[in-house]
Amino acid sequence: MNGQPPPLSPPPPQYVPPRQGSGCCAKGCLTILIVGFLLFAAVVGCGWYLYHEVTTNLISSVPSDIKIEAPSEVESRAAEDSYARLKAAIANNTETTVAFTGPELNALLLSDTDLKFLRNRGRIAIANSVVSIDMSAPLDALPWPGMKGRWFNGTVRFTFTFTDGRFRVDLESASAGEHEFPGAFLSSFNSSFNRSLNENFQEELDRNRRDTEFWKHIKSMSLQADKLVITTKPGER
Repeated sequence: MNGQPPPLSPPPPQYVPPRQGSGCCAKGCLTILIVGFLLFAAVVGCGWYLYHEVTTNLISSVPSDIKIEAPSEVESRAAEDSYARLKAAIANNTETTVAFTGPELNALLLSDTDLKFLRNRGRIAIANSVVSIDMSAPLDALPWPGMKGRWFNGTVRFTFTFTDGRFRVDLESASAGEHEFPGAFLSSFNSSFNRSLNENFQEELDRNRRDTEFWKHIKSMSLQADKLVITTKPGER
């Protein structure tokens, strides 16, 4: 392909966050979403590493210090209210629509003890129906030599939808340090990532009944302007 080696399909994320509390019917359902965004960014960095077979410029021996501004009282209240409505709709088997802004998702990340391992490691923003994530992801869990104590520090921007039980993610831009990823790589990455994402999503549902209980109530997820919009549906009893 234009004299360049064909892009390699990145492996699925290796890290699975611990399940605590009341599972996917509580803040765990938003944990799935937030962690999914951050792991998506991590996999982009790993795919770029494989594509170029270098480590010196694209990954680092030290993490970036990514700070999230403390949410305002209004942002915290809005996030908790939207979460409560989502939880109630799933518990009552009803249809509703809730929305979260980037600051509201960050507020949930800061307040949820199950997500404390992400603090100062990821920051979410949503604008013009595109998610932007600044992150510093540890690569220790990857099965390749030289990854111990290494970090992917970068930024990704992508669109995101979930309809008919399937995800669609389209990467718009990505960078690691001072390096911008070429469009040809991103285009080829999108197809393989979506295929792997949906295959692993279905496998996880087959293994975990709590995840199935949550996702059977989700009609759609989409990015609209500066919000992530989630619509529930009655699930089969």
